Amino acid sequence: MKRQNFILFVLLLTIFLPTSRAYLASSMKKPYMEGSIAPVDGRNSEVNFYSFLNNSGREYESWIRDGRKYLKRKEYEQAIWAFRKAVKLRPASEEARFLLGWTYETRGLEGLPGDYTNWDKLAENEYVMAIEIADHLPSRFNLAILQRRLERYEEARKNLEHILLITNSATLKKKASAELQALFHQDVRPRGISNEVTDWSRYEK
Repeated sequence: MKRQNFILFVLLLTIFLPTSRAYLASSMKKPYMEGSIAPVDGRNSEVNFYSFLNNSGREYESWIRDGRKYLKRKEYEQAIWAFRKAVKLRPASEEARFLLGWTYETRGLEGLPGDYTNWDKLAENEYVMAIEIADHLPSRFNLAILQRRLERYEEARKNLEHILLITNSATLKKKASAELQALFHQDVRPRGISNEVTDWSRYEK
Protein backbone atom coordinates (compact mmCIF):
# COMPACT_ATOMS: atom_id res chain seq x y z
CA MET A 1 0.00 0.00 0.00
CA LYS A 2 2.76 2.36 0.91
CA ARG A 3 4.54 1.50 -2.31
CA GLN A 4 1.45 2.30 -4.38
CA ASN A 5 1.03 5.63 -2.62
CA PHE A 6 4.66 6.47 -3.30
CA ILE A 7 4.35 5.65 -7.00
CA LEU A 8 1.20 7.75 -7.24
CA PHE A 9 2.97 10.68 -5.53
CA VAL A 10 5.89 10.46 -7.98
CA LEU A 11 3.52 10.39 -10.97
CA LEU A 12 1.64 13.47 -9.75
CA LEU A 13 4.93 15.27 -9.11
CA THR A 14 6.22 14.58 -12.64
CA ILE A 15 2.96 15.81 -14.14
CA PHE A 16 2.51 19.08 -12.23
CA LEU A 17 6.10 20.20 -11.63
CA PRO A 18 6.94 21.27 -15.24
CA THR A 19 3.66 23.13 -15.65
CA SER A 20 4.11 24.91 -12.35
CA ARG A 21 7.63 26.00 -13.40
CA ALA A 22 6.28 27.25 -16.71
CA TYR A 23 3.60 29.20 -14.89
CA LEU A 24 6.12 30.74 -12.52
CA ALA A 25 8.39 31.71 -15.41
CA SER A 26 5.56 33.33 -17.34
CA SER A 27 4.41 35.25 -14.30
CA MET A 28 7.85 36.72 -13.55
CA LYS A 29 8.18 40.48 -14.13
CA LYS A 30 10.34 41.61 -17.07
CA PRO A 31 11.01 45.32 -16.53
CA TYR A 32 12.71 45.77 -19.87
CA MET A 33 9.60 44.49 -21.68
CA GLU A 34 6.86 45.85 -19.47
CA GLY A 35 8.37 49.20 -18.48
CA SER A 36 5.98 52.03 -17.76
CA ILE A 37 5.42 54.84 -20.26
CA ALA A 38 5.78 58.33 -18.89
CA PRO A 39 2.41 60.07 -18.68
CA VAL A 40 1.90 63.06 -20.95
CA ASP A 41 -1.24 64.71 -19.61
CA GLY A 42 -0.54 67.48 -17.16
CA ARG A 43 3.25 67.55 -17.68
CA ASN A 44 4.23 70.44 -19.91
CA SER A 45 7.83 69.43 -20.56
CA GLU A 46 6.77 66.01 -21.83
CA VAL A 47 3.98 67.48 -23.92
CA ASN A 48 6.50 69.78 -25.60
CA PHE A 49 8.92 66.90 -26.13
CA TYR A 50 6.38 64.64 -27.83
CA SER A 51 5.00 67.47 -29.97
CA PHE A 52 8.58 68.27 -31.01
CA LEU A 53 9.06 64.67 -32.17
CA ASN A 54 5.92 64.42 -34.27
CA ASN A 55 5.69 68.02 -35.54
CA SER A 56 2.25 68.50 -34.02
CA GLY A 57 1.23 72.14 -34.09
CA ARG A 58 4.03 73.14 -36.44
CA GLU A 59 3.27 74.41 -39.94
CA TYR A 60 5.38 74.68 -43.04
CA GLU A 61 5.53 78.48 -42.84
CA SER A 62 6.72 78.26 -39.25
CA TRP A 63 9.72 76.12 -40.18
CA ILE A 64 10.59 78.40 -43.10
CA ARG A 65 10.40 81.44 -40.85
CA ASP A 66 12.60 79.80 -38.22
CA GLY A 67 15.10 78.72 -40.86
CA ARG A 68 15.43 82.25 -42.21
CA LYS A 69 16.02 83.55 -38.69
CA TYR A 70 18.81 81.02 -38.20
CA LEU A 71 20.33 82.06 -41.52
CA LYS A 72 20.46 85.69 -40.46
CA ARG A 73 22.37 84.64 -37.35
CA LYS A 74 24.61 82.34 -39.44
CA GLU A 75 23.47 79.34 -37.44
CA TYR A 76 23.60 77.02 -40.41
CA GLU A 77 23.13 73.71 -38.62
CA GLN A 78 19.88 74.92 -37.06
CA ALA A 79 18.76 76.40 -40.39
CA ILE A 80 19.39 73.08 -42.14
CA TRP A 81 17.34 71.31 -39.48
CA ALA A 82 14.42 73.77 -39.93
CA PHE A 83 14.43 73.63 -43.73
CA ARG A 84 14.56 69.83 -43.65
CA LYS A 85 11.41 69.90 -41.53
CA ALA A 86 9.79 72.19 -44.12
CA VAL A 87 10.81 69.87 -46.97
CA LYS A 88 9.37 66.90 -45.09
CA LEU A 89 6.05 68.71 -44.75
CA ARG A 90 6.05 69.88 -48.39
CA PRO A 91 8.39 67.79 -50.54
CA ALA A 92 7.24 69.61 -53.69
CA SER A 93 8.08 73.10 -52.41
CA GLU A 94 10.74 74.69 -54.59
CA GLU A 95 11.15 77.43 -51.96
CA ALA A 96 12.13 74.99 -49.21
CA ARG A 97 14.41 73.06 -51.58
CA PHE A 98 16.13 76.26 -52.69
CA LEU A 99 16.68 77.48 -49.14
CA LEU A 100 17.97 74.10 -47.99
CA GLY A 101 20.34 73.91 -50.96
CA TRP A 102 21.66 77.40 -50.34
CA THR A 103 22.21 76.61 -46.67
CA TYR A 104 24.05 73.39 -47.50
CA GLU A 105 26.33 75.26 -49.88
CA THR A 106 26.99 78.10 -47.46
CA ARG A 107 27.71 75.63 -44.68
CA GLY A 108 30.24 73.86 -46.86
CA LEU A 109 32.01 77.08 -47.80
CA GLU A 110 32.81 77.61 -44.12
CA GLY A 111 35.49 74.96 -44.57
CA LEU A 112 35.55 73.79 -40.99
CA PRO A 113 38.47 71.46 -40.20
CA GLY A 114 37.60 67.79 -39.89
CA ASP A 115 34.35 68.19 -41.82
CA TYR A 116 34.22 65.64 -44.66
CA THR A 117 30.56 66.09 -45.56
CA ASN A 118 30.00 66.65 -49.28
CA TRP A 119 27.94 69.80 -48.84
CA ASP A 120 28.20 70.71 -52.52
CA LYS A 121 26.56 67.43 -53.51
CA LEU A 122 23.79 67.92 -50.99
CA ALA A 123 23.21 71.46 -52.26
CA GLU A 124 23.20 70.32 -55.88
CA ASN A 125 20.59 67.66 -55.14
CA GLU A 126 18.23 70.25 -53.64
CA TYR A 127 18.76 72.73 -56.48
CA VAL A 128 18.05 70.02 -59.05
CA MET A 129 14.88 69.01 -57.21
CA ALA A 130 13.66 72.62 -57.16
CA ILE A 131 14.36 72.89 -60.89
CA GLU A 132 12.53 69.64 -61.63
CA ILE A 133 9.53 70.73 -59.56
CA ALA A 134 8.96 74.13 -61.16
CA ASP A 135 12.03 75.24 -63.15
CA HIS A 136 12.96 77.43 -60.19
CA LEU A 137 15.31 79.99 -61.77
CA PRO A 138 17.06 81.14 -58.56
CA SER A 139 17.94 77.48 -57.93
CA ARG A 140 19.18 77.16 -61.49
CA PHE A 141 21.32 80.29 -61.04
CA ASN A 142 22.83 79.00 -57.81
CA LEU A 143 23.43 75.62 -59.42
CA ALA A 144 25.32 77.35 -62.23
CA ILE A 145 27.49 79.22 -59.73
CA LEU A 146 28.22 75.97 -57.90
CA GLN A 147 29.08 74.21 -61.17
CA ARG A 148 31.36 77.04 -62.18
CA ARG A 149 33.17 76.81 -58.85
CA LEU A 150 33.61 73.08 -59.43
CA GLU A 151 34.95 73.82 -62.96
CA ARG A 152 31.98 72.17 -64.65
CA TYR A 153 31.81 75.01 -67.13
CA GLU A 154 29.62 73.45 -69.82
CA GLU A 155 26.85 72.59 -67.35
CA ALA A 156 27.05 76.05 -65.82
CA ARG A 157 26.85 77.70 -69.24
CA LYS A 158 23.68 75.79 -70.17
CA ASN A 159 21.94 76.81 -66.97
CA LEU A 160 22.87 80.47 -67.35
CA GLU A 161 21.76 80.56 -70.98
CA HIS A 162 18.47 78.93 -69.98
CA ILE A 163 17.89 81.68 -67.43
CA LEU A 164 18.55 84.39 -70.02
CA LEU A 165 16.00 82.82 -72.36
CA ILE A 166 13.27 82.35 -69.75
CA THR A 167 13.47 85.00 -67.04
CA ASN A 168 11.37 88.15 -66.91
CA SER A 169 13.37 89.50 -64.00
CA ALA A 170 15.74 92.27 -65.04
CA THR A 171 17.88 91.70 -61.94
CA LEU A 172 18.26 87.97 -62.51
CA LYS A 173 18.93 88.51 -66.22
CA LYS A 174 21.67 91.03 -65.43
CA LYS A 175 23.32 88.70 -62.91
CA ALA A 176 23.11 85.71 -65.25
CA SER A 177 24.62 87.73 -68.09
CA ALA A 178 27.51 88.90 -65.89
CA GLU A 179 28.15 85.35 -64.69
CA LEU A 180 28.08 84.04 -68.24
CA GLN A 181 30.75 86.53 -69.29
CA ALA A 182 32.89 85.68 -66.28
CA LEU A 183 32.37 82.00 -67.04
CA PHE A 184 33.57 82.46 -70.61
CA HIS A 185 36.80 84.14 -69.51
CA GLN A 186 37.39 81.51 -66.84
CA ASP A 187 36.72 78.64 -69.22
CA VAL A 188 39.14 79.83 -71.92
CA ARG A 189 41.90 80.59 -69.41
CA PRO A 190 44.74 78.01 -69.69
CA ARG A 191 44.79 75.48 -66.88
CA GLY A 192 47.95 73.97 -65.49
CA ILE A 193 50.34 76.24 -67.37
CA SER A 194 53.38 74.86 -65.54
CA ASN A 195 52.61 71.41 -66.94
CA GLU A 196 52.03 72.65 -70.48
CA VAL A 197 55.17 74.76 -70.96
CA THR A 198 57.88 72.82 -72.71
CA ASP A 199 61.28 72.51 -71.03
CA TRP A 200 63.33 74.11 -73.81
CA SER A 201 66.64 73.72 -71.93
CA ARG A 202 67.12 70.21 -73.25
CA TYR A 203 67.09 71.49 -76.82
CA GLU A 204 69.71 74.22 -76.36
CA LYS A 205 72.68 72.02 -77.25
